[in-house]
Amino acid sequence: MLDWLKFFPYANQTTRSHTEVRGPYFPNPKPRRWKLGDSLLRFKAPRSNPIFGFSSNGRSINRLSPGPRNILKAEWEPVYGGNSDAPPSEWLFHHFYSDEWLFVGPWFSGFQARLTGTGLLVTPDTRIKSSFSDKNLFHPKVFESAIANYLDHRYGYYRNGRKPRYRGPLNWRVLPISKSIQAVICDIHQIGNSSIDNPLLLRLVFFPVTPQTFIYITFSFGGTEIYNNKVCAEPMFKLCDSIINSFHLDVGAKTQAEWEKVKATCPDMSITDSFGELPWPLKKETKSKNPKEVDITPASDPVVIEYDKSSSR
Repeated sequence: MLDWLKFFPYANQTTRSHTEVRGPYFPNPKPRRWKLGDSLLRFKAPRSNPIFGFSSNGRSINRLSPGPRNILKAEWEPVYGGNSDAPPSEWLFHHFYSDEWLFVGPWFSGFQARLTGTGLLVTPDTRIKSSFSDKNLFHPKVFESAIANYLDHRYGYYRNGRKPRYRGPLNWRVLPISKSIQAVICDIHQIGNSSIDNPLLLRLVFFPVTPQTFIYITFSFGGTEIYNNKVCAEPMFKLCDSIINSFHLDVGAKTQAEWEKVKATCPDMSITDSFGELPWPLKKETKSKNPKEVDITPASDPVVIEYDKSSSR
């Protein structure tokens, strides 16, 4: 009955090793809507809130919402990410969404964990003649290949000595977010600063919205050791999965017509229900001169997304 006070988001100390933590202070999910061309993505997520407190005990949050804007038509800041050993990315990324959900310990004991969501709009980079520029992402094999291409570039070239820094994709599954379009969900394990048995987690969501555009959403567990810190990990998994499983895409007539064109030549539009782990680390490749790159994916520590304001869509 006193839970409202016991887990109030105010911190006058920072202590760990609790037997219970709680997430957002207002846990009831709120309807969210993203306009994607003539389609509409609906999902539910609780409202995020900061942790109040003096000095270093408090925690702020970072939010970016597309609001009522059409995500496919609005102007978003471009971002770049990847390892310097990797070849130039075949994709352009535009950041349109960020949210964070903080987890606290009991009786004002402060911050315990952070779940971060980031949404990017992704299109082929025509400046370097991307191999996907003339392909249709509604085709399931093309879409699977696009996901693998992105994962290789983003994670495959990182290494610790001779070993990979990341593993993936793991726990690949398909989520039907509409009667036609399906999403792919998979995990990336960061093992470079820990171990295979004690990874840090990124949970990724991909789904196409036009023949040349897909949405990429990252949920970062913010450095929580998912196997060794189950007190924090379990409520974070519950919140993350509740958000993902609430995704539903109302497909517009024009988008559905584009999907039907592919189905006319590809009767089986299902995405594979299993996908093997990619053979990382990849060998260093000589890369041509390309725009400044910064890390855009949260890993063990919060990452500030930087923008190249000299670029445009």
